[in-house]
Amino acid sequence: MSKDIKKEMRERTHQGPKNWKGPFYVNASDPRLMVPKYQPFMGWTLNFGNKYLYLLLIAVVGIVVMFV
Repeated sequence: MSKDIKKEMRERTHQGPKNWKGPFYVNASDPRLMVPKYQPFMGWTLNFGNKYLYLLLIAVVGIVVMFV
């Protein structure tokens, strides 16, 4: 699959309303940790369907707790 097709598929699933749970983006088939918000000019959000996001969040919280 070419990069253009992959990018087009990601963008199509990104805009699908079933992947948005309120303000949260949840799509396990999307490998990105951060994605543009539904309205891209509003910034970025996290992909809560990605299992590696939870490891990253635990690591960040752990680091913060160690230094407090």
